Amino acid sequence: MHVISDECVKCGSCESTCPAGAIVEGEAKYEVTDACIDCGACESVCPTGAISAE
Repeated sequence: MHVISDECVKCGSCESTCPAGAIVEGEAKYEVTDACIDCGACESVCPTGAISAE
């Protein structure tokens, strides 16, 4: 499972890259749902490094 930290600037790169559709827009940042398949695609496109494996 991946988590998104407060460094998230809500650019949307992770959401559009996620093949599982596991990233949804939250109030303050994007959030990873249980549909996450741990592929790491979101981690590699995040411009602020806000996404990491838990």
